[in-house]
Amino acid sequence: MKIDVANTMADATATMSDGAFHQAGSVLSLAKNIVREDIQKKTASDIQRIISKLRSDERLSFEEISLVKTWIIGDAIGYTKMENNFEEWISEYKRLQHSLADYEKKECSSEDLLILSGLLEDAIRITYDITNYLEKKDRIQKFDSAARDGIDKKERETLANALTRKLQSSTY
Repeated sequence: MKIDVANTMADATATMSDGAFHQAGSVLSLAKNIVREDIQKKTASDIQRIISKLRSDERLSFEEISLVKTWIIGDAIGYTKMENNFEEWISEYKRLQHSLADYEKKECSSEDLLILSGLLEDAIRITYDITNYLEKKDRIQKFDSAARDGIDKKERETLANALTRKLQSSTY
């Protein structure tokens, strides 16, 4: 990879500063974009052929549909394949749910409110993690369902246009 993500991440854990982690997040985001661009660069000619087939109403092979899937929802596929904390998130979410329930009918002191605020912040963060994962799983399911049911004329044109825009926006 053209960017040294491992050292940037190591620097963040070594300093344990919010600025270092913010910098690491920026570098990781840039690296993710570079990887996407590399995938697109390596497969651009295949995608151009697929766009032609879509526009001329030719049938796509399994391999071609897989490549289109990579271009359209590859981020979701990659994430859901490697994510291994979902069950832990659900367990933590349920733990937080029970902890928060204890505060619902309680008259809270200032200290209790501080703890409650922290619990709520943690619950919000984990809710976003769960939502992100489930949204990506849903995108994959919707693509698979649409591909399995067959791509009609309108969908073919929409897909061809989306792929064309992705080709044109590539920076390679």
